[in-house]
Amino acid sequence: MLSLASLACLATVAGAQDADCLHCHGDLAKEKVVHAALQMGCKTCHTGIDASKYPHKLTGKIAKGLSAPEAELCTGCHEKEKFKKKVTHAAVTMGCTGCHVPHSSANAKLLTARLPTVCQTCHDKKDFAGKSTHAPVEGGMCGACHDPHASEHAALLTKPTAALCLECHDEVKKRPHVVAGFSRSGHPVGDEKRPAMVEDPLRKGKAFSCTSCHEPHRSDTPRLTRLDPKSPTGFCQKCHPM
Repeated sequence: MLSLASLACLATVAGAQDADCLHCHGDLAKEKVVHAALQMGCKTCHTGIDASKYPHKLTGKIAKGLSAPEAELCTGCHEKEKFKKKVTHAAVTMGCTGCHVPHSSANAKLLTARLPTVCQTCHDKKDFAGKSTHAPVEGGMCGACHDPHASEHAALLTKPTAALCLECHDEVKKRPHVVAGFSRSGHPVGDEKRPAMVEDPLRKGKAFSCTSCHEPHRSDTPRLTRLDPKSPTGFCQKCHPM
């Protein structure tokens, strides 16, 4: 037995392939941010549904009557190359709807939740809390340093590590950093142009950079330092043994 609401919908869409789906499914477009595809018509993404019958019949083999598998469907409009770079976020391979609502959302970019909550669905919240927390982390600004989809740089960074850090911490290059040394230029920070990568002495396979000495997210020591030496010279001796 069909409900009165269902009968009303059928009276509106019976026999129509270009049905006004929102007549019954209006809640899909009620949020502040509406997917542009919705304005293009539901048939843009759901060609495998016969809307002339209730309950609707699937005419294809893909779930929810989608026109193509999820990733292929989304890249029909969203440039595929943006998701295929040297480093790809694991979440991308798990499906776009893991982070984005396909119809409408209360959050920017159709996210399922606000930052950093959506990131913490996979990334443990405990890894971003300590006595010292990096200001962008504290402000939930994950996207300020990381590309959420794919990047040419390690850890999905938007730029090489040192270049990214120096965008906010430009004073580091204006005066000797940590120690003056004979050159008065201070300790290297990893932005020097060299013919080959300088390896981090304490992290095999990783390039030397700001994150060799500083934690990028949180730390239990001052200045977000990775090491907790008993003395200033003890810090140096972690990499430069006497």
